[in-house]
Amino acid sequence: MYDRRLDAILAAAELGSFSRAAAKLHISTPALIKQVNGFEQEHRITLFHRGRGGVRLTEAGGALAADAYDIIEESDRALRHARRLESGGASIRVGVSLLRPATALLDLWPRMAPAMAAHRPSIRLELVPLSDAPDGFLHEIDHLGDAVDVVVTGFSRHHWSHPCQVLQLAEYQLCMGVPLSNPLAGRARLTLDDLSGQRVHLPPLGDGDVMDEARRRLATNPGIELVDLQRYEFDVFNECAQSGDLLLAKSIWSNFHPSIRLIAMDWDITVPYGLLYAEHPAPVVRDFVAAVAELTGGKPRNP
Repeated sequence: MYDRRLDAILAAAELGSFSRAAAKLHISTPALIKQVNGFEQEHRITLFHRGRGGVRLTEAGGALAADAYDIIEESDRALRHARRLESGGASIRVGVSLLRPATALLDLWPRMAPAMAAHRPSIRLELVPLSDAPDGFLHEIDHLGDAVDVVVTGFSRHHWSHPCQVLQLAEYQLCMGVPLSNPLAGRARLTLDDLSGQRVHLPPLGDGDVMDEARRRLATNPGIELVDLQRYEFDVFNECAQSGDLLLAKSIWSNFHPSIRLIAMDWDITVPYGLLYAEHPAPVVRDFVAAVAELTGGKPRNP
C-alpha cells in the first residue's frame, strides 16, 4: 500500500507546522520530523521550506502533496476490493455524507437483508464516505461503479444531465432552517407572510426545478430578501446560525446543525430522492436494484 510517511507530509502541509501535524497524528514531533526527513533523503527531494514561523511546501512538495491524495484514495480502494474478495461476498458501495445519509435506503435494509444473504454471492452494504463538495459529489455521480456503486440523493425530474439511472425511493419536504436565535424558531409551521423581513439563503436560479419553484414562491413576497448560496456547507450553516438568517433546507436534514431547527413551510414542495446507479451496472448492482424495486414497487428509469 502507500507509504505511510505521506500522512505526516500531508498533515504538515495542511497545518503549516510539524508540531501541529504530530499532534493531529498522535505521534511525537521528533518522530514526525524523522519521517519527513527520511522521505526527503530517500527520494532526494526537498518537500518543505522550514522557518521559525512553521513550514510550507516547496514547488516539488506541492506537486507531491497534490498527487498523494489520489495515491492514498487508490490504495484504500484497492484494499477494500481485496477485503471484499477475501470475505467471499459482494459489497454494494453506498456513498454517504452529512447531507446525503442514504436514510431512504438504509431504512429498507432490515427487510432486504435475508434475501441479500441468500443471493449468490451474498450481498452486503459497504458505506463509503462521500464529499458534499460539488466537485467531489458530482464526480462520483458521473462515475458510478468506480469508487461508489450507488448514491441516495435528491434529483431533478426534468433537468438532469448525469450518466446514471435512478430508482425513486422517497420524497422529502422542503422546509425552512431557522436558527434558534431567530424569533420564528418557536413556530410549528411557517407561511410566506411569516417570512417578511427575513433573509433566506437558497441555491441560485437554475440549480433545479424544485429549488427554482421554492425561489419563485418566496419571490412573491417582496419583504423577503433572497440570498444566493453557492453550495450547502458547514460555513454557510454556521453563518446562518450566527446571523439569524434563514436557510432553505430539506426535511431529511433534521440534525444537520445543533443551532438550526427545521420548520415545515405552508406549501406542497417536495424533493424526490432516489437510488442513483450506473447506466450499465455490474450484475450484482443490477440484482440489488431489482430487489429494492420489488420491495418498493418502484421502476428504475433515467431521470
